[in-house]
Amino acid sequence: MDATGEAGRDRQRILVVEDEAEFGELVALWLTSHGWDACLERDGEQALRRFRAEEPALVLLDVGLPGLDGWELLARIREESRVPVLLVTARGAEADKLRGLGAGADDYITKPFSFPELMARVQAALRRARPPDLLGGDGAIRRGPLVVDPARHRVQVAGREVHLTPTEFRLLEHLASRPDRVVAHRELLEAVWGPAYVDDAHLLRVTMRNLRAKLGSATPRTLISTVYGAGYRFTGG
Repeated sequence: MDATGEAGRDRQRILVVEDEAEFGELVALWLTSHGWDACLERDGEQALRRFRAEEPALVLLDVGLPGLDGWELLARIREESRVPVLLVTARGAEADKLRGLGAGADDYITKPFSFPELMARVQAALRRARPPDLLGGDGAIRRGPLVVDPARHRVQVAGREVHLTPTEFRLLEHLASRPDRVVAHRELLEAVWGPAYVDDAHLLRVTMRNLRAKLGSATPRTLISTVYGAGYRFTGG
């Protein structure tokens, strides 16, 4: 599917994995009308093959799929790639959101939703995943055992490489570039996710928990401290 999009935007490919044919086609139509290329799959196994063949810039993933379900497909994608994954599902329970974010999804949107909101979330996720050197990054950040290399999108802790999702990377980069400063929740949400997310403290907490777990697997040293009622502070320098 192709359409004329916004002037100047690279036509990145987005894989839509949705078993409801009419809804999936509507999502794909909105994506192409906003300047992206969209490919649609309705089966988990076929979606995984398409993902490996085409290496899309982002995946919109429904949880309730026949055969290989969305949870397992997310796990397979995370074994191979850090590509942003946005879960799109009718399951709005807190436990499902925690499971999705904990498994490596970059965002979670519950049906029903407005298509302008979905487009904004897609754009925000792609912005977070854009190579930092295109965003003005100018060299690695070195704080104690931590090295954050924006140009290569790599993180090392005590000499060990730590694999982060694009969202986790942006969160760590923002904190590590402001050592010993208390960074407010709203500032982090706006800087990492965008202005539409400034009240989503739950999203920040879950992503922070995942980030700390990954950093903690490489060093027992506390790199990020919680300042209760205020925000977070990078203390690992």
